[in-house]
Amino acid sequence: MPQYSNSRFNILIKRLAEKIGWTELLPKYMSYKGKWIEQKKSLNKSWQYYDHLSSHTMRRTAITTLLVLGVPEHVVRKVSGHAPGSKEFYKYVLIAQDFLNKEVQQAHKRLLQPDNASVNDTKNT
Repeated sequence: MPQYSNSRFNILIKRLAEKIGWTELLPKYMSYKGKWIEQKKSLNKSWQYYDHLSSHTMRRTAITTLLVLGVPEHVVRKVSGHAPGSKEFYKYVLIAQDFLNKEVQQAHKRLLQPDNASVNDTKNT
């Protein structure tokens, strides 16, 4: 495979995403003195989805996906190069845990629906 510098690689990721149509507007905001202000690109243009993508975006996605799929934290930490007790790593853990909590809550709601009562009764007999 060809070798690219990080900045060139990020440019190529953005070009690829633009070519496949990831062009919807996705503004970028920054907090300034407690107020959220939209950041603009040159010529006062809003950001598009592909503008936000980078190799680091891909890294964060991979780490979060591995955690959501149940890969043990110590394994993901080893693969990603995070040190034990890394504050940065636990951001991913919190995102993954939030996702898992929502999924469990949805499953619990489905189990409590009246349609499932007869299914549960027949399984217990």
